[in-house]
Amino acid sequence: MSRFSPVTAATEGFRVMRREPKAVVVWTVLWVVALSLVSLIKLLTGGVSAVTATQRNSAEILKSFGPLAVVLVPTLLGLWVVTTAAVFRAVLRPDEKALFFIRLGMDEVRLALMTAVACVLVVVLGGVPASVLLFLLNPLLAAVPTMARYIAIVGAILSVCLEIWIAVRLSLIAVETFAERRFHLTAYWPLARGRFWRLFAAYLVVAAEVVSLLVASLAAVFLFTFITASVGMPQGADVLRRVALLGLAGVAAVFAAMLFVVPSTLICACQAYVFRALADDSPTVYGMSWAPDPNHVDG
Repeated sequence: MSRFSPVTAATEGFRVMRREPKAVVVWTVLWVVALSLVSLIKLLTGGVSAVTATQRNSAEILKSFGPLAVVLVPTLLGLWVVTTAAVFRAVLRPDEKALFFIRLGMDEVRLALMTAVACVLVVVLGGVPASVLLFLLNPLLAAVPTMARYIAIVGAILSVCLEIWIAVRLSLIAVETFAERRFHLTAYWPLARGRFWRLFAAYLVVAAEVVSLLVASLAAVFLFTFITASVGMPQGADVLRRVALLGLAGVAAVFAAMLFVVPSTLICACQAYVFRALADDSPTVYGMSWAPDPNHVDG
């Protein structure tokens, strides 16, 4: 049975950032450009289709961009796929560091297809575990209606636990598809068999890292908001004030991009480390020939 340290796996992202700082900077710059374009488009269309304070869900926000949403969604999804593949490549294929691990090839196409299918399946089948448990608990609810509240609570807890278990068992689909350069449907489920608790512990550590990052970011946001308000308040010197506000807007874009890049690097590097540990434990993992082909040209 392959063994790996959850803490070591969860901190692989920090090691990637330490080994490849220039690559992380480039990934961040890509997100800065993308988010800046999104902000610019929002400013240009805001007068016609602004999102009100009560319109906060993702569908309404996307609707506020009008027809441009059709372009924005695939663009951001594509950028996410490219940077995800770059992190996987930095861990699993460190020799492919040209162009800061960024490619536009079949690896990215497979990841994009996998992501799109996964999103559809989550929407279509996301409520199935809860529905199955509700069906199983219905006889008990009918037999003891006075305990309905407590049964509902237990059912909700069981639903969450079941969904977490399924999510962890399938969490290596993306990195496995990337590593093997193919869709290996029969191997996705068995890969994490017997490793649930180690994987779950690794994800808990990553979650703690991301939460800590978000808490620190929240403090920075408060400071940023205070500085922005201070710059915008004085009268006169309009040009200087506008230049200062533009500078602060640039800082905000970099900050937002880092909130995309750093958490995704932590998560994806963790998954890649785990897969590499499983592959290194044996030449084959559940019959999968993982070793990269040195003669393979992706693209």
